[in-house]
Amino acid sequence: MVKKKGKSKRQTLNTKYKIQRKVVNTHRKQRKQSKKDAKNGVITHHSKKKDPGIPNSWPFKQDLLNEIGRAKDLQNQRLQKQKEERVNGLRMLNEHQMAGGTARTLEELMSRSARARDDFKAKGGDDVANSQVDGVEKNESLGQSSRRAYLKELKKVVDHADVILQVLDARDPMGSRAGRAVEEHLLSH
Repeated sequence: MVKKKGKSKRQTLNTKYKIQRKVVNTHRKQRKQSKKDAKNGVITHHSKKKDPGIPNSWPFKQDLLNEIGRAKDLQNQRLQKQKEERVNGLRMLNEHQMAGGTARTLEELMSRSARARDDFKAKGGDDVANSQVDGVEKNESLGQSSRRAYLKELKKVVDHADVILQVLDARDPMGSRAGRAVEEHLLSH
């Protein structure tokens, strides 16, 4: 069977405008009454119910209030940090676009920079690591005098030292070791 349609909600324009006039009049009367009440000092209570909070007889009320306050502070800090990250990202994107870049979003900018970094490493652009072999620089003229002064001071310190400690980073032990020449000098004493 076909379901019966309900009564139509259509109304004549005369009825529609009459309702609108009544609503406007009612609102005007309410505003006038609230002004009179404010002038006479009458306090009206709104229908919203106020949160009763935590009763005074509640055990450990102060601890609970402190915990709630800390949670609010953490939430505010988290929101502030997210806002700063968003602003920094937008600033980076704007600087990129001002410099003539074509990235439209922050994600696109980040992916392009990651791709450029990978291309740089693939071309052998990591010259800082390649320029040193066993703590001795390939380019002899670059910083040779400061290196000699460093080794001279190191020899003085080693000669006067009773105990020598070498600290290694567990994440990269070979990268955090002293150069081979330095270790040989230490072992010879």
